[in-house]
Amino acid sequence: MDAKELAAKFVAKVAGTVAEKEKQETAIPDDNAKRLKDAEDCKSAMTEVVIPFLCELKDCFPQDQFSFHPQIDLSDHKFVGVSFRVGDGPVTTISTTFGNVIVSHSGASGSSKGINLVYSHEAEPFILNSGDLTREKISKLVEMVIDNA
Repeated sequence: MDAKELAAKFVAKVAGTVAEKEKQETAIPDDNAKRLKDAEDCKSAMTEVVIPFLCELKDCFPQDQFSFHPQIDLSDHKFVGVSFRVGDGPVTTISTTFGNVIVSHSGASGSSKGINLVYSHEAEPFILNSGDLTREKISKLVEMVIDNA
């Protein structure tokens, strides 16, 4: 390419970038509203499904062999996450941020530093968003923790 062709390519690229930026900026209000709804849906699922199921598990397990600790949003005092432990195993955490769900397992690397292993959204138990915070998927997660302990 000669200098004029390179300059024209650069101008076209900048114009495309500006157009994409403007498109994204106009979409931001919709994304923010969606994220707020997703975050509320996660809080509802934590309150209505996850925490009651973990309470049920604690009641069914032998004494002191299952524990959990909810995390709350300080602004509205609703559940936004939970950490649980099966037996003497490492802590598994389910946290929700802006409608996304992250599941991690402390110390799963075998390292003395306790590095977290984050469960992929594409692998079992397939927990990605509020719709995945079901008894079945939390049950599968606990089963995986038991199997890997």
